[in-house]
Amino acid sequence: MQIRMALAAVALMAAPVVAGAQGYEVWAMDQGTATVHIYNDKLEEVAKLDMAPHGVRVPHMVDFTPDGAYALIAATASGNVSVVRTADRQVVAVLPIGPATHAATVRPDGRQAIVAMIGDPKIERDGKLVEITIDAASGKFELGRSLVIAEDPVFKQAADKFKDVGAVCQQFTADGKHAYVTLGPAIGNGGLVVLDTAAFKLAAVYPPDELKVNCGTVLTRDGKHMFVNGGDHGVGVWYVIDTATRKVVHQGSSKGEDAHGTWTTPDGREVWMVNRITSNAIVIDAKTFAVIAEIPDVGKTPDIVAISPDSKFAFITTRGPNPVSMPHIAKGTTPGFSVVSIPDRKVVRHIQPAPGNDKSDFHGIGVRMVR
Repeated sequence: MQIRMALAAVALMAAPVVAGAQGYEVWAMDQGTATVHIYNDKLEEVAKLDMAPHGVRVPHMVDFTPDGAYALIAATASGNVSVVRTADRQVVAVLPIGPATHAATVRPDGRQAIVAMIGDPKIERDGKLVEITIDAASGKFELGRSLVIAEDPVFKQAADKFKDVGAVCQQFTADGKHAYVTLGPAIGNGGLVVLDTAAFKLAAVYPPDELKVNCGTVLTRDGKHMFVNGGDHGVGVWYVIDTATRKVVHQGSSKGEDAHGTWTTPDGREVWMVNRITSNAIVIDAKTFAVIAEIPDVGKTPDIVAISPDSKFAFITTRGPNPVSMPHIAKGTTPGFSVVSIPDRKVVRHIQPAPGNDKSDFHGIGVRMVR
């Protein structure tokens, strides 16, 4: 769905006041230029980090330690995770992971991160989960254990139901004891595994004929349910899993094609989900799982979602004209991110940090609390 010209004009001119009771920053990854753009809660750019001198190519996803002191940035092309000290914006570590390092997610207690590695496309079933141990007080981030998913005994029991195996996105349960990991990135190579984070072994496996997922994972704020989704041309589906029983309790349509980025509002009321091909979004009631709103246009080729701590704004990245990841499906026109009013269900601004740069291609985005 193309951006309407009138909406685009309004979006570029409007400038919402987004400061809340707690300050925050928006970190947006321009994977095409290897640049991290940082905005304050008034949406003023306050820093720009060039990751290329640190050996980082295609910075793809970002997550933060619970205290906001460090950012972990996974880069697909360089196959590493870089650690940025947020106080002075310094890169303090670059940890080698492996081919197509896709996402690093920090456990709720901040003592561990899990990295999803898709793997080498020329090597079948080499997707991995890699541990990073964290001692934030002393600023130590070190590589820990690793698991080749296809070699796990629980996976082997259902191995004939899977094709290629690559780890894509993951999210921890509230107690940090398990991580739900989608597989892919192609929908045909999808499915879901659940990692026991203490034993670093799989606790459960869901083949692609059971769960047609290859992208988003997000936990409801009460910790009771995990949302996972899958998308491609003609595909937009999501599931809700009860984290106590690990049973699927709901399945829904994303009302579009290529269901992708998803996140929950901090007030716990809603789950937001975007469709990359059709450029629309849906809003899901986090308790009833009913789709309570549809937003027809959130910017051309939306990808990843982050939400302000006051639950007033959704920040949604939009892809560039020369996408460096998923090029067959993710071609956009205005690389940057949309600012969407959550109460009003509409785009109020679009930020394009590198206008006119054909290399610009935004993907990951995250919100860091500023204490």
